Amino acid sequence: MNNQVVDLMSKLKANDKLKRNLKIFFGIGCIGFLLIGGLIIWAGVATVQHVASLGADPKVQEQVQKLKSEIPNIPALAKVGCWDKVQSLLNVQVWLEKPVAENIQSIKEACIERTPAN
Repeated sequence: MNNQVVDLMSKLKANDKLKRNLKIFFGIGCIGFLLIGGLIIWAGVATVQHVASLGADPKVQEQVQKLKSEIPNIPALAKVGCWDKVQSLLNVQVWLEKPVAENIQSIKEACIERTPAN
């Protein structure tokens, strides 16, 4: 094993073209790593800003206040459709396709508001 490493190092020292190619490869790798790291940080900051602006939206605050005021009125045994509705809304795609107010309204209809039984 040591002989192979020594042979590889001696070939590397002797071959200038291989050294140049390895330097280019590692240089591009470092630049790519920095670029991807920067994009990840940018995406995180943009996400935090979006969530902060969403929380500052008066409509969202109003919906949260309505939901807070209606929580004490939730019956001990929720309707059967409530748990299914909540589980379906755990999927992120649902929140991306529909507005937040519509999703909150669907939870409220399934879990809070009482409808006469047929």
